[in-house]
Amino acid sequence: MIRLSILIFLTFIACTSSPEPATHFYDWKKELNQLSSSPLSVKKTVTLDGTTEVIDSVQLDLKKEWALFEEADLNKPAYALSYTDESTPGLIQYTLKKGENLPVRSFKIALDSAGRPSQVDFEISFENLIYITSKKLSMHLISGRVVSYTISGSQALRWFSSPTRYTVSGVAL
Repeated sequence: MIRLSILIFLTFIACTSSPEPATHFYDWKKELNQLSSSPLSVKKTVTLDGTTEVIDSVQLDLKKEWALFEEADLNKPAYALSYTDESTPGLIQYTLKKGENLPVRSFKIALDSAGRPSQVDFEISFENLIYITSKKLSMHLISGRVVSYTISGSQALRWFSSPTRYTVSGVAL
């Protein structure tokens, strides 16, 4: 009977999962979902390897347009201990710790006097055996509404020397 009790106790302990580290970063995903919920017409400029196209007065599917911005969400359990919090009043800033290898390199959101984002800047990069990619994302807001955004970056296959460079920018109309 004692052996059975010990066995049940040990099984219970082994099956109890240890809690994951709590995430404590700014909830950018929630903020982005809120920004994406209102329709927005923009003048959009797309540049790919030096060729530019301008599209006037476009009603965008913001969820798709800003999908890359969602990559900057740091609230994942695996990220909990990987960033240094360099925030100050009016500025939320996280920087990837030295020795860590996660795609979001820096996360910076300036807040207005009402505590809403006014300027958003992220740097994301990733490399593997096949390609190297880097992106800079920025968004300018006034009174909680997006005024403009820019997504710029490059991607290169490791065995080719010239990367593909692109920029997508939008100005709210």
